[in-house]
Amino acid sequence: MLKRRRFFEEQKEKYQAPLESRGAGSLEDSEEYQEYKQYVEQAKTYQEEQKRRKEWFDDKTNEVFSEQFKGFEFNLNDKSYVYSPGDRGELKKLQQTPEAWLNKYLDDKGLVKDAKGYHKSLAVAMNPEKFAEFFYEQGKAAAVDDVMRKTKNINMSERPVPQAVSKGEFKVRAVAPSSGKGLKIRSTRNKS
Repeated sequence: MLKRRRFFEEQKEKYQAPLESRGAGSLEDSEEYQEYKQYVEQAKTYQEEQKRRKEWFDDKTNEVFSEQFKGFEFNLNDKSYVYSPGDRGELKKLQQTPEAWLNKYLDDKGLVKDAKGYHKSLAVAMNPEKFAEFFYEQGKAAAVDDVMRKTKNINMSERPVPQAVSKGEFKVRAVAPSSGKGLKIRSTRNKS
């Protein structure tokens, strides 16, 4: 029995000895494990921050597109103009994320397919008041030109040729005012 006990004790000591693959310290004390725990914590914090930002964006978007939404207001020359781009619900759905706008200019691989359109859209988005003012001034200039043309009484359209209207034996035709004064009636029966 003593032999068996000694064998058992030897085996016990053998299995209690640290393995080479374990390293010197325990797993919880290792630097790699601590870095992994920090990474997991940062990932949780990042996800929580992203969730908080999305909720904030959704709340602000709902405030903009509430029932009172009539359009976007532009202030030009001390006057306020409201532009309504369409249905409030559809507009809100399209603008739920910036990716919807960006995807309009990217192909399926994520490469720019319409650089000119992208930069034009971005320029308008970054300076909406300037673009509104530009087109407002263009409209005013066109209106002034139109009024001036009308006040000068310039008619560039073709004048219609007088048409003859007949009803039975009676025929009526407009004559030019330079051909005389008054009304002239001619009978087709009496050609004298």
